[in-house]
Amino acid sequence: MNIKMMVSAAILVTSVMAPMTSALATQATEAAPQDMTCKEFVDMSQQYKTAIAFVIVNKNSDFKGDDYVPLHEVETEAVPKMVKMCHQHPNTKLGELAVNLKGSGLHY
Repeated sequence: MNIKMMVSAAILVTSVMAPMTSALATQATEAAPQDMTCKEFVDMSQQYKTAIAFVIVNKNSDFKGDDYVPLHEVETEAVPKMVKMCHQHPNTKLGELAVNLKGSGLHY
């Protein structure tokens, strides 16, 4: 092989591998909702807070089958309570916070 072909092969391999490595790096740094801190939750937009709260509330519920806490109830009841608790304990993980929500009057 001559040098020109080797350089071309190296460029080709690098261009193919670069997107794959960044995709793997992104996957490795993503956090599960229950591992987020309260500070991260409070800093989110309202739209994302509702989605994260929906996952947290329904993941830690005692429902059987296909039952779940409706999105409207999560948005109007759980999110404000979670934000209030998060302001009091900003370093708490959301997974730990969900245990405290069960005693707060939500129907789950």
